[in-house]
Amino acid sequence: MESLEKVFFYDFLKKVFGDNIDVNLSDESKELIKSYTRIIRLNKGEFLQIEGDVSRYWGYVSEGLVRMYYLQHDKEITEQLALEGDGFLDYDSFFNQSPSRRFIQMLEPSTLYLFPRLECEELCNTNMEIRRFFRLMTELVLVLKKKRISDTIFKSAKERYQILLNEKPNLVLRVPSIYVASYLGITPETLSRIRSGVK
Repeated sequence: MESLEKVFFYDFLKKVFGDNIDVNLSDESKELIKSYTRIIRLNKGEFLQIEGDVSRYWGYVSEGLVRMYYLQHDKEITEQLALEGDGFLDYDSFFNQSPSRRFIQMLEPSTLYLFPRLECEELCNTNMEIRRFFRLMTELVLVLKKKRISDTIFKSAKERYQILLNEKPNLVLRVPSIYVASYLGITPETLSRIRSGVK
C-alpha cells in the first residue's frame, strides 16, 4: 500500500478537530492508523458505494469531490458534498452494518483515504488513544449532522446558501447547480433567484 505522509495527518487532524482540540495521538498510534488506512483513486462518475451495499469505510477526501445521495420517489436527494479536507460517512450503515440507502459518487477524479470499519474496531479495542480519536470523530459527525438538520429547519433558503458560501466558497463553483439546490433542500429555480440577489 502506498505510504501516507505525516503532513496528511497533521492536515487531517487540524481540519477535523480544529486547533483547540488535543487528540493526544502518539507517533506510534498515528503509524498504526496509517498502516490500516487504504488509499484509492476513483474517476469522475465512479461509485464507492451504491444502494444496498453495507458501508465498510469512513472516508476522507485528499483530492477531488464526493457526493453522497439517496433516492426518494426516484428523485436524487444530495445529503453531503465533500471536497478536499472533508470526511464523509454513511453513519447508519457503517455503525449498524445494515444495507445502505445511499450512493457515494465521485463528481471529480478523486483520491480517498479510507478507514476500514473492522480494522477501526480492532484498533479501538487495543489502543485507548485511537479509541478516543475515533470517538471524537464520531461525535464530530453527529454535531455536524445535527447542525445541518437545525439549519434546514430554522434557516431560510437564502441563509442556508450564505452559510454554504461562507464555509465552502469553492464548492458552489465546482458542483452542478442541481446538486447544490438538492443539498440545500430547494429547487434549482429558487437557487437561481437567490444567487441573482447575492452580491
